[in-house]
Amino acid sequence: MRLINSVQVWAGMLLLAGTATASDEVLAPVEERLAAFMQQAAGEGFNGGVIVSRGDDLLLRAVYGERVPGHEEPVQFDTISTIGSITKQFTAAAVILLEQQGKLSVDDALSEWFDNVPADKAEITIHQLLSHQAGFAPAIGPDSERIGKREFIRQAFASELLFPPGAGYEYSNVGFSIAAAIVERASGQDYESFLKEFFFKPLDMRDTGYQLPRDERARIAHGKKDDGSDWGSVYENFIADGGPGWHLVGNGGIHSTLDDMLRWHRGLQNGSVLNATATTKLYGKYASEPGGTFYGYGWSIEETPWGATLITHNGGNPYYFADFLRFPDDDIAIYLWTTSRDGRLKDIGRPLASIVYGSPTPSIPPPPPKLVRVGSAPEAAPDSYAAKWQLPATPQAEVAAKMLEIVLTDDNAVRDTLIDETIHAALIEKRGAASIVDLASVVRSELGDYQLLGIRSYPDDRIDVEFDTVQGVMAMELSLDDDGGLKVRGIGLRIGD
Repeated sequence: MRLINSVQVWAGMLLLAGTATASDEVLAPVEERLAAFMQQAAGEGFNGGVIVSRGDDLLLRAVYGERVPGHEEPVQFDTISTIGSITKQFTAAAVILLEQQGKLSVDDALSEWFDNVPADKAEITIHQLLSHQAGFAPAIGPDSERIGKREFIRQAFASELLFPPGAGYEYSNVGFSIAAAIVERASGQDYESFLKEFFFKPLDMRDTGYQLPRDERARIAHGKKDDGSDWGSVYENFIADGGPGWHLVGNGGIHSTLDDMLRWHRGLQNGSVLNATATTKLYGKYASEPGGTFYGYGWSIEETPWGATLITHNGGNPYYFADFLRFPDDDIAIYLWTTSRDGRLKDIGRPLASIVYGSPTPSIPPPPPKLVRVGSAPEAAPDSYAAKWQLPATPQAEVAAKMLEIVLTDDNAVRDTLIDETIHAALIEKRGAASIVDLASVVRSELGDYQLLGIRSYPDDRIDVEFDTVQGVMAMELSLDDDGGLKVRGIGLRIGD
């Protein structure tokens, strides 16, 4: 799960962050503001845990809700939950450690580590795998498939690249699983054994890994279905009894706890994981991401509105979410995990960061309007775009349907006409029609295999057009203007609900 256009997430909650002012003197201590914010979140149904540190000071360490839906057993500090795609930073650190040991180079090509690599993939480098610039698709199979390494590599090498290596960016679980296979070849150990020997055991991360002792399995948090019933855990669904399969190895599925993830942050900070040069290499701005952020090696890098550098990654599936935000220059770390299904209760890492940097306690936003699913609303006029997409018969839905056509049509003339009909003149004047076409291309490339879910119409003339994709829920966020006819005046893109 990846968040696109993170600038929108910061907006409206960080106006007081940054340089201290006289008004800061009346703020409650940071620990109280953090606790107050999380009490709001708990009141809205947050289920999970959160830990916030600054240097050696523990500012917040708290848990909320039930470990298993419908049971009275509370979440504990040592409750274990999947970290999802945060796993990628362990793979990246393993590669860089092996480079530090002289056993490989990130400039090595796949042909140096595998036999019979197809010509279109032979020169893909480890650097390109770790920075999502290799051209592999996001996924080539489901996480639940217990596929072996040899068959996974065969399928990956037989798959079609989305672009020539180094010529683009596409967030890819496939690339990181291939990198994990290289870790095994370079080290002579299986992937998890290497992580345990060089990272988890030295840092006393006893509850972190894929395979967990039987007594620890009873501490794993369970996800919740839409109806509130128990979905189970990533461990029992994807890992126990012969897993994980290689659709998951190296890119997701590792489990951990609040305290273990804080130990990982401190190990990166104090140089016990990698030397200073190697650690810095993890945070390079190697690939531009939509939304003005950059991808390094297993980390996304962005600048906050107050000028601090954020090194971050999140991960999850519809039943779990984890978020890890680190500000290495200020030795600040925020890690949270949740089984809450409400997107408002997942995107709380940045509000927590704003509090640490001096903002007053923000408010949890109200719940979004109900999603009007495709085909669930009154039929539109048969000749309308809304009818084509099975959306409701409203002006907002017709605009949303036209945006879908702008994104997905192959006919340039049709696209140009729809841009003129759908996009407000002020937006075209400010950004240019070419920028609308470029954004449509970004949306199209990010969608991959998708299913249109429906739309959410907000009271202030905003619409979210939501899709189910291999990367999670994706939303095209449209701000509308009714000045002389309903048209789009602002466009955003979000991955992750």
